[in-house]
Amino acid sequence: MPDTFAAEIIADPSDYQSNFKLLHVHETSKLDQINNQCLDLLVGYRDLFQIELTNKELTEISFLEEKLAKCAITIAVFGMVSRGKTSILNALFGKKLGETGAINGVTKGICIYEWQTPSLEEENKKLHLRFIDTQGIDEVDGELRGAIALSVAKQSDLILFVIAGDMNRLEQEAIAQLQTFYKPILLVFNKTDLYPESDRIAIYEAIQNEEMRKLISPQDIVLVAAAPKPVKVRIQYSDGRDSQEIWEQPNPDVQALKERILSLLNTEGKALLSINVLRSLLEIQKAVTQRYLQKLQASTAIVALVFMSEAIALQLSSSLWFDGVISASLNGIFAFWTIGKYSSQNKYLWLMLIVAIACLSGALGINIEPIHYIQIVWTGLSLYILFNSITTDIDNSRGYGKLGAGKLMEEIIKSVPESSILRRFQKVSIRKKDLESAETSQTPS
Repeated sequence: MPDTFAAEIIADPSDYQSNFKLLHVHETSKLDQINNQCLDLLVGYRDLFQIELTNKELTEISFLEEKLAKCAITIAVFGMVSRGKTSILNALFGKKLGETGAINGVTKGICIYEWQTPSLEEENKKLHLRFIDTQGIDEVDGELRGAIALSVAKQSDLILFVIAGDMNRLEQEAIAQLQTFYKPILLVFNKTDLYPESDRIAIYEAIQNEEMRKLISPQDIVLVAAAPKPVKVRIQYSDGRDSQEIWEQPNPDVQALKERILSLLNTEGKALLSINVLRSLLEIQKAVTQRYLQKLQASTAIVALVFMSEAIALQLSSSLWFDGVISASLNGIFAFWTIGKYSSQNKYLWLMLIVAIACLSGALGINIEPIHYIQIVWTGLSLYILFNSITTDIDNSRGYGKLGAGKLMEEIIKSVPESSILRRFQKVSIRKKDLESAETSQTPS
């Protein structure tokens, strides 16, 4: 792991001569409130589910709390070998962070570089930026590449995918894989200085084809020249000496990328941060709920005990209305135990179902022996229906409810402008899901 450093970032949008100047992230009061809600949600969920959470999940929640509290935004850089990923970071930071090479990849493993900047409005708060530089995606095999991508993409709030010309199949597949992590992606076309203007335009238009538009919006494609090749210039002397030619190193041209990142952070930085924190929390909530459902499915002894208790009580009951009270009481306690502290979107439906079961149980309490057997069968069947319906509801309610991350994510998406990268990314994700669903439905069983 390389040494990390912290540098003050000057908040001047017109001066880009050295360091990457970063404006304070101006957010609406609504997004500030949502950020605080995210923090409250993390703390509330951790406190309520302390026993059910694993040590790894508790550690991740603590990391997410710190990320929100520090307003730490992570940007990951992906791309094939020698596309200039490290050169782009060197240009953005205005200093040499990592070694670069012309042929073979120099970056090995994962390198992390950090920035900190005081907020313009609140001196006690800082905005933290972390850039993660990864090795070339073609330097590792498919399985390991997928594991690295998963690890880095899960930490990231924004992804820069670097290319250096026409995209090949591996690059398109890598972008498609990164899209599955539901993180916004900027496509950075580097080394534009190597191409004549006509070729540059042709490549730029080619990467906006119909197939790529399904993955990347044209608004999210940025052209840069992070480490331009030296150019030959002729020096003329005014004192009559012979002119001479020298090689001059042009300055990096990453202005468009700086401005695009700046724009994103100024308009959507806190929304990106909150969405990705909630997405990580949602994965934890789904895992905890899944473990609980597995535990419920294995609780056959409790279900049997409830059935036997209700059946015996109904047989000993001397009146129809008392049969209904017994059924409603035991089924109500059973439903309350089954739901526990987990989200359920249909609690009122279960109440109505319990009342309906109780009424029918009471109606079947007529003092006729065959009817009593029917009542017992109905007791077992209704308990089975109630149990399976509630577990299905809990399964479908993952991430929703009072402490659900999914509901707050939807609120954040609605709060950002239609033109935002989050909205565009959501539309791409929806289209992708629709296509997958259509393909699944067309596949013969």
